[in-house]
Amino acid sequence: MLVLRDYQEDLVSKTLGAWTNGTRKVLLQLSTGGGKTVIFAAIASQFARHQEGVLVIAHREELILQAASKLESVTEKAPGIIKAGYKPTDSLIQVGSIQTLARRKNYPSAGLVIIDEAHHASANSYRKLIEAYPNALILGVTATPRREDGYGLRDVFDELICSVSTKELIALGYLTDYKLIAGFKYSKHKVPKKRDFTKKELSEVAQDYKPEEVLKQWNNFGDNKKTIIFAVDVAHSKSITTQFRMAGIACEHIDGETEQDERKEILDRFRKGATQVISNCAILTEGFDCPDSEVVIIARPTTSVTLWLQMIGRVLRPYPGKTHAVIIDMTDNWYRLGRPCDHREWSLEPITCDPDTMGARCCSSCHHVFKPMPALIRTSEIFNTQRCEFVTTYEADCANCGKPLRWVLEEGRVVEGGGTPVIASCEGAEWLEVPASVRPAVLRPIVENKKRKYRGNKTYTEKVQAIKYWIEENIDVNLDEIKYALTLMDLKASQPFVLSNVFASIANKIRTSSDWDDVVQYMSSRSDDLKKAVWEKFSVEEKQKLTRWKNRYTEELAVWGSEENLRVIQKDLEACEKFEMFEELWQIYNKTAIRDASKRITGEKGADLQRWISRMDYLRELNSINKNGVFS
Repeated sequence: MLVLRDYQEDLVSKTLGAWTNGTRKVLLQLSTGGGKTVIFAAIASQFARHQEGVLVIAHREELILQAASKLESVTEKAPGIIKAGYKPTDSLIQVGSIQTLARRKNYPSAGLVIIDEAHHASANSYRKLIEAYPNALILGVTATPRREDGYGLRDVFDELICSVSTKELIALGYLTDYKLIAGFKYSKHKVPKKRDFTKKELSEVAQDYKPEEVLKQWNNFGDNKKTIIFAVDVAHSKSITTQFRMAGIACEHIDGETEQDERKEILDRFRKGATQVISNCAILTEGFDCPDSEVVIIARPTTSVTLWLQMIGRVLRPYPGKTHAVIIDMTDNWYRLGRPCDHREWSLEPITCDPDTMGARCCSSCHHVFKPMPALIRTSEIFNTQRCEFVTTYEADCANCGKPLRWVLEEGRVVEGGGTPVIASCEGAEWLEVPASVRPAVLRPIVENKKRKYRGNKTYTEKVQAIKYWIEENIDVNLDEIKYALTLMDLKASQPFVLSNVFASIANKIRTSSDWDDVVQYMSSRSDDLKKAVWEKFSVEEKQKLTRWKNRYTEELAVWGSEENLRVIQKDLEACEKFEMFEELWQIYNKTAIRDASKRITGEKGADLQRWISRMDYLRELNSINKNGVFS
């Protein structure tokens, strides 16, 4: 006799109540390991007792066989299996493959249709099947009632009934506790928005999760326990398997192309303990139960909370002697998608429908009206060529067609009633994209220069000089920012010549330096790409000279920077009563050592020293300008 847990009985009661009240299509949510199969088997048995046909739908053979086994034990009736390779029966209860039913289009009679892993139910094959049963009651069961694209299941089901959380199931002892090991941060890939990684993208990031690193972390945290590994793709999984085998660990690989008989043998060996580690690609996420598995390694990134929780759920089932599960996340999934026990608000509504967003948007492609979820809105800086100003733009993907929609907040009408920002379209405006490597704030002087009114148009020389002056004043600008500045100043066409001129000016400034300390002060804050470009302007002899300067500077600094010498310099600096005394020390001591020693002095004296150092830098700069005529 089947004995249900309290929360399982509650779900059965609420489901029957919803049907009684006229709700036909019900979706049940229960965490992985909570007993969804038991619940729908208990409901199916009530229909079977009244001679009502029951059809259970699943998309994988493991789920089909699991459901058939549970239904037979509860109803004491052997269900028929509708799938290639299985002989049909006239059983009142049928368990079918959605692929087979969609292909045959020959649906058995049923008063109840149950959809296992119902987060897939938005697919056309499921929709057509539901349409074939207009008078039947529909029951979906899933741990994660959310489409992969996040847009909800309202158009498939009428009501969502949620049960106890993963945290509660752990507290009740129905799921095992866990340790989440993460934060390795090997991944440097770009995370897609509003969708999961494609096969091509997964293949490209495989190198972020090297097999040897997977083995290393298993050795560190796996405690030599039975382990399931989720890999990026088939090749990745096979490489991991090879790595483990080379280390003397019994490890096997399985994927969607593995022959059915071979797959069964591999899984049997794993369940019996002959295989310690099993690596797979997208095959063991659903329908695979091996309660004595204690470790799962996530070696593939995902943006899908459904996939994330399904993978984790493989090791959360309790087993005698199992104190806790170990989740080793090689990716940053944990950061994006949260822990297994985190509270999650499930809804049939699309996650884009958030009443607290800045307002509804109308897609210019499909005309669908939606409210973008704040967390999914992307911002970027764009240069408005008509207004000659940088503008913050907002972008979100349409909840219907998925195409990006861009808008700005209209200036002068920042808020309307209730404090809601006024949204203006970007259509018709002339925009110049701002690369990620370009900082708009750094370019403000260039924009202001461009906006100033002159008598007549600015000459080519004036524009070039403006660029040179800006580079001198902003020593941390990078090469991309310089190129962007040239575009803003309408110098893009002559960019190679102007850049060569700029690099030559900087190189000439270095040529007139008296020592390597001057070079360091002038160049240390400049970007590496700019340093490289300037370096190419020097002859072989000049490069050799600068190298000698650098080596000598390094050797001297090692001596000057000793604790003993810094104390002596500090003492002399403290004795300085006026700038003239400091100026003499500036000529005697190593300048870097003076800067370091002065930082040890606080209060009014320390402030005086910093002003004097800045004055000496200014005088040095002025002398350099007079020598090479950079601005003449």
